Amino acid sequence: MTSLRVCHFHADEGIHGKPTGDEGALEYLCARTTGHPTAGPYRWVTYPPRPDLGAISGLAAELGLDVELPAALKQYAGRWVEYGVVEHAYASRQPDEFASLVKRYGHTAIAAKKYTASAYLARTLGELSRFGSVLYHTGPATGRWSYNTWVSWWALSPEPAWDNPHRLSWADMDLGMDYVPGESDGR
Repeated sequence: MTSLRVCHFHADEGIHGKPTGDEGALEYLCARTTGHPTAGPYRWVTYPPRPDLGAISGLAAELGLDVELPAALKQYAGRWVEYGVVEHAYASRQPDEFASLVKRYGHTAIAAKKYTASAYLARTLGELSRFGSVLYHTGPATGRWSYNTWVSWWALSPEPAWDNPHRLSWADMDLGMDYVPGESDGR
């Protein structure tokens, strides 16, 4: 595996990765200060495939999240989708399964909590991105998730451009939280 990559926003020069301390993970830094989604340098990390894992396991496998999460993204093919939109799409496709996750882990629409159904689904999407099933990008958090500065954005291959016509945010969709069983805040 080569450590030379190009910035997602500047394809005209190679950047060598530096080890992060995580086994096999490499951090890349595009030092240019313009042309990125936010002002300043752009950083990203790559991880090697985990040879001991060929697929998701446990609860995620029981719920078929390796199939259901990419299927939820399919309706937005060709676009980067903010995490909350993916969650809404999954909950709409699989309301009983989503309700079981909310019952198990909770949701901030019901009560503040550190680890929620949202965190579980985002982590599972992260696993799927390491397998190449979905694509990951960090981006701005909007709407319901704007209490975070950054949030995960997801897409299917082929990788869409990272510009506004190719991004769909929670704020763009103007969705409510009524898909969360037991929600209390409506937004």
